[in-house]
Amino acid sequence: MALIDRESPMPAYYQIQMDLKDRILKGEWLKTKQLPSEKALSTEYEVSRITLRQALAELEKDGFIKKSRGKGAQICDNPQPFIHKLDYSLVSAIKSPYGLNVTAEILTITRFENTSKEVAQGLGIKTISPVIYLKRLFLLDEKPFAVGRSWLPAERFPDLDKKGLENNNRLSETLFKRYNVAVNRVEDSIEAIRPVPSDCKVLGVTYDSPMLSIKGISYDKNDIPIEYSVTLWVGDKVRFNIVLENTSSGLVPVFEPNK
Repeated sequence: MALIDRESPMPAYYQIQMDLKDRILKGEWLKTKQLPSEKALSTEYEVSRITLRQALAELEKDGFIKKSRGKGAQICDNPQPFIHKLDYSLVSAIKSPYGLNVTAEILTITRFENTSKEVAQGLGIKTISPVIYLKRLFLLDEKPFAVGRSWLPAERFPDLDKKGLENNNRLSETLFKRYNVAVNRVEDSIEAIRPVPSDCKVLGVTYDSPMLSIKGISYDKNDIPIEYSVTLWVGDKVRFNIVLENTSSGLVPVFEPNK
């Protein structure tokens, strides 16, 4: 039985890439820590060597395998997608399961004297109100895996664009220390999207790469919006674990890290 769906709109190399990734994570080659030869895999998937090598190249780029001459494709240690706890501060909430270094890099921080209707509605302000726009790139061991955009009311956070962020560019920590404003709750919505060309360039992905977009509104203790954000995640580098807790008002989703 062929492992490739010839009728699928997804390219054959991508189907192979996803299937091999799943097999690696399930520990199919745990003892040998090495993939079968290119000849064996191309025969198994019924594709050309060129198609197979394209799939292997993507696996290597994702850190699942390492190819070396004379040794074939060796499986990297702990080849598991990054796990993220959905929380107030992306940098502090992000957890690497293997102690990898997570950092945030500011791409843009500036002030605009007006904003879009969508942002204004999220922040509960008028479109003619000034906002601080912040764009950050999140890296896992210096490899991009998410890009985040935030809009904040400029009148509440004066000079944020001039002074920047503190402690590894953590926004929530900066708001608390400098302005005595703490995030009390966050409302998020998640959807699968395709990246725009500018995000493809920053994240080092292609247009057909799996991506997750999370739009969120952060509120203070008085339930006043303080941040509207949109974060784009590379889909195969992150996983969200959801636990439903039973309350008097019904089932409430609670996000927590994988255990």
